[in-house]
Amino acid sequence: MQVAIGIVVVALVIYAAIKGFQLYIDKQVRQLTAQKQALVEQVQATDFEKIESLGLTGGSLAKLETLQNDGQVLRDDRLPAIDERLTEITAAAHSIKFLDANQNIKKVEQSLTVIETKIGTINEGLKALDAADQAHRQAVASLEKKYQDLRKTLLSQNFSFGPSIDQLEDQLANLENDFDKFSQLAKAGDHDAAEQVLDKLRHDTSSLEMDIDRVPPIYKDLVSGFPDQLNELETGYHQLIDQHFHFEVAKIEPEIHALTQAIDDNIKLLGELKVSDAEAGNHAIEKRIDHLYDVMQVEIDAKAVVDQKQDEISQFLTHATNQNQRLQVELDRLAQSYTLNDHEVERTRELGEQLKNIQDVYQADTTALTTNQAVFSQISNHYAEQDKQLTGIESEQVAINDSVAGLAAEEAKAHDTLQRFDFEIHAVKRQVENLNLPGLPKDYLDYFMVVTKEIERLDHDINKLVINMDDITKQLIVIQADMATLKEKTTDLIDSAVLSEQLLQYANRYKTNHEEVQAASVEAQRLFNEEHDYARSLEVIATAIDKIDAGAYKRIEDSYYTQKQADKPS
Repeated sequence: MQVAIGIVVVALVIYAAIKGFQLYIDKQVRQLTAQKQALVEQVQATDFEKIESLGLTGGSLAKLETLQNDGQVLRDDRLPAIDERLTEITAAAHSIKFLDANQNIKKVEQSLTVIETKIGTINEGLKALDAADQAHRQAVASLEKKYQDLRKTLLSQNFSFGPSIDQLEDQLANLENDFDKFSQLAKAGDHDAAEQVLDKLRHDTSSLEMDIDRVPPIYKDLVSGFPDQLNELETGYHQLIDQHFHFEVAKIEPEIHALTQAIDDNIKLLGELKVSDAEAGNHAIEKRIDHLYDVMQVEIDAKAVVDQKQDEISQFLTHATNQNQRLQVELDRLAQSYTLNDHEVERTRELGEQLKNIQDVYQADTTALTTNQAVFSQISNHYAEQDKQLTGIESEQVAINDSVAGLAAEEAKAHDTLQRFDFEIHAVKRQVENLNLPGLPKDYLDYFMVVTKEIERLDHDINKLVINMDDITKQLIVIQADMATLKEKTTDLIDSAVLSEQLLQYANRYKTNHEEVQAASVEAQRLFNEEHDYARSLEVIATAIDKIDAGAYKRIEDSYYTQKQADKPS
């Protein structure tokens, strides 16, 4: 019983699965049938008649016929074949040939996709044929109007095209012939052939339009603009020559004639309709004409500068020359009393030579002006350079004058300093002599003599007929330092000698009872009287006394310096 029930359940499951798949297949068939029917309607809606009414010929007609054939194949063969395939799929499903049915569904889906794409291609092809027909009709109308406008322009303004008119009219005639050919092809419906002619027409028409736009201004410059300018240049040139102008470039008139020939050559280029070459030629002519204007204007402007600066340069040159002469006289005078170490005399002479050269150029320019042979731009450049040179010369003259102006004052100051040194050396000598010392240390005497000789040499050098102030200044600096050192040495000598004498006197109270003080006193006295080594004498006696009477030397020393400070003049 259980086995029977199991078999029944399995049978029911299989039956349900078969029914389910058959229902799925039926649903797929219905969807594909609807999709196919939509494509049938699209094919039927394709408007071949509209394009047929255009009366196409040639390549365009061949394209239309191909599209019509493709549509007929879809309508008569491909789409009916779908119906047959769908019927087979339904039959296979009910025959439980599920694998065949499923595979055929996929094939139908692929076929419908291909048919849909093909219908799109047919429609796009028809649209392209329609668009080409409309575009060519519009092109016919547009080009026809454009040629009428170009013809009117050439007829009404033929005078503005000069020698180019014949070539332009020939080009227009050629374009009209090509247009007639294009128009016939377009009206006949052969749009493929018409399109090839149209591309050339558009290019040639654009080229002609550009030439018609470019030629008039080029021709106008050649027949009126440039000749008028050349006439103005020639007239102006002769007027300037009459006013005694001269030019560095002595080819102005030949250049005017050469430009006249260049204009003629450019007119010939226009006659050959070499518009770009003629345009480039015009630019070159324009630059050459502008250059001639610039050359003349430079001289006119330069004359104004020369008229303004001539007297200024003359006065500046005269002033600088007179100043240099006065500086030379002053340097000659100073050279009799002082050694000039910075080549002031030589440099002033060089400045004089420079001024002479400037004077020579200025005089030559003045002669050229007086004899009406001047090139004003050259003279203007000379004046600018001379002004710069004279300014530099004046600055150097001031610097030279300043460098020697203080020599007399420096000499007077040096004399005063020498007198002070002489007074100071004698004051030092008196200080030492007033001590009535038995003698002086050799190193002190030697240093004193060095300073004395330095002062004597300075006195000799400063009283020479010609003084070298640089050397005098150096000597003053050396003596200043050595005098300060001598004063320090003198102070140390005096302090040592006086303190030594005071300590020797103070030691007398200890000599009887203290042999070491007695011996030290004898040695200190020997150093004082025989060797004149007052510092060593002070050291010997001070050391001995401090051993007996600690602090005695410090008290005597403090008392000495206190009294010395009190004795200083306030």
